[in-house]
Amino acid sequence: MRASLFYIVPLVLISLTGKGQVGLEQYFYFNSKQLMTLVPIVSFESEDQWYAEARYNYEDLETFSFYVGKAFTSKSASNYYSGGPTRQREKVVYSVTPLLGGVAGKYNGVSGGLNAVVEYRDLFFSTQSQYTIAYYESGDFFFAWSELGYQPWKWMFFGVTTQHTYLYQSARLIVEPGGVIGFTMGQWNFPLYVFSPASDHYYFVLGASLSIGGFNRNK
Repeated sequence: MRASLFYIVPLVLISLTGKGQVGLEQYFYFNSKQLMTLVPIVSFESEDQWYAEARYNYEDLETFSFYVGKAFTSKSASNYYSGGPTRQREKVVYSVTPLLGGVAGKYNGVSGGLNAVVEYRDLFFSTQSQYTIAYYESGDFFFAWSELGYQPWKWMFFGVTTQHTYLYQSARLIVEPGGVIGFTMGQWNFPLYVFSPASDHYYFVLGASLSIGGFNRNK
């Protein structure tokens, strides 16, 4: 029920305004030893490029987060959602979105972040990073998820990915390299990630993302 509210609110907003673009994402974290963890993410970008994003179970389990920001893009760039490239055919397409938000639940704090993507023909690079300051004893941390990929066909993409987490309280850096393969069907993307495959702590992330709505940035 909690996760479903993430999807209902932006869909109502776009239905009322008739403008903007909604991104719906669902990620499933799993390995051979643990039950599946669900991570829903919903984003909304207005026609004048104001951006909002809500997450659950992302910063920590049983934790909500909400971010707002402003997107700065090349004219022909469509909104980008993690899980796959937009496959633009311009020489260089980019989108950079600084974010500011709050985190509440099992972890409580304030957070600043950056979503960015750059595409050159069939190559794409994306990164989502944040620095989060805890209210209590949970500890501040920096986190970044980056991908470098190639899309040889309209329906498939693959690449390398990595997650970096720095825990300031313990001065500990965690690096989780991995790979991704994904499939595209219209406005849908279905990526499958594997992280730390060479270690005993490997795990998988299965994703599904959909973009709804849109607008013309070339006017």
